Amino acid sequence: MRLSVILPCFNGAETIAVQLDALIHQHWPGGWEVIVVNNGSTDNSMAIVERYRDRLPGLKIVQAFTPGMPRLGVPHSYNMGIKAASGDAFVFCEADDEVAPGWLSAMGEALAEHPFVNGRLDHRKLNPAWLHPVDGEGYQSEGIFRITCPPHLLTATGCAFGLQRSMYEKLGPLSVDFPIVHDAEYCFRAQLAGYALHFEPRALIHYREKSDYRARFYQGRNWGRDFTRLLHHYGLPTPRLARTRQVLTLGRVLPSGLAAGLVRMTGRPHGQKMLAEWFWNVGWFKGVLAAHTEIAQQQRNKPLLTQQEDAGAPTESGVAL
Repeated sequence: MRLSVILPCFNGAETIAVQLDALIHQHWPGGWEVIVVNNGSTDNSMAIVERYRDRLPGLKIVQAFTPGMPRLGVPHSYNMGIKAASGDAFVFCEADDEVAPGWLSAMGEALAEHPFVNGRLDHRKLNPAWLHPVDGEGYQSEGIFRITCPPHLLTATGCAFGLQRSMYEKLGPLSVDFPIVHDAEYCFRAQLAGYALHFEPRALIHYREKSDYRARFYQGRNWGRDFTRLLHHYGLPTPRLARTRQVLTLGRVLPSGLAAGLVRMTGRPHGQKMLAEWFWNVGWFKGVLAAHTEIAQQQRNKPLLTQQEDAGAPTESGVAL
């Protein structure tokens, strides 16, 4: 079985060499290639990639961005990389993470038995001590997460995906309608189609967290908005007075930022983490509020559609609303 490593990149000059250096030391006896997908980078990240031409097998650079057109997100980059791939299976990694020794062989061995594989995440190596997990080892370090609301399905992060080509061809491409939570959407779609998600603990990826407060706010906001839209897409009813509830939640959360800031100013070790989590949470609740506002607007714009008709409308991802 031949493997294709798909690595999307947008302005990854600060970190991509770490990932490429890690890929140099990977091995797979069935043959493999590395496909870097450039989504319109304006820094020198592609010049860095070019320096690995003679050190990475079958290295290709694929262009995912068309000048003058909107820049699509990470799922578009993965889809474009897969179009250029020759492998029987695809393994995903990203320009700001680092695959651990033995990652590729572990993914390959798992993909020989399972159509959908998810690797293990480490949240310590690439992150400052104040961002290290306090309880346990962090998300997807010991298994795959199951959401606690309908549709109660498992979900995993796309930076650790492994997909057999046959499954990808049956399910179709990753959905660009959900640029932030495309991975959760694909997990949902796979399970509803009868595929199981396999967690492979030997396939370890060192995951890089956002350490800048502004970046954490935007990450939380984008995830909150996209995940709320995703749940609506898969049939979770919008709670009554959803927007009012989110405004009240934001009102309760905002004052806690003052407390976190004061702790941070005292120099206590946990103050920085408290403030970082506050920025992320405020972003999340703001994103959820934005999603509920968007959903309400869409519903007002479709007054003639019955609920039954709307439920059967096909979408780009092939899943009915």
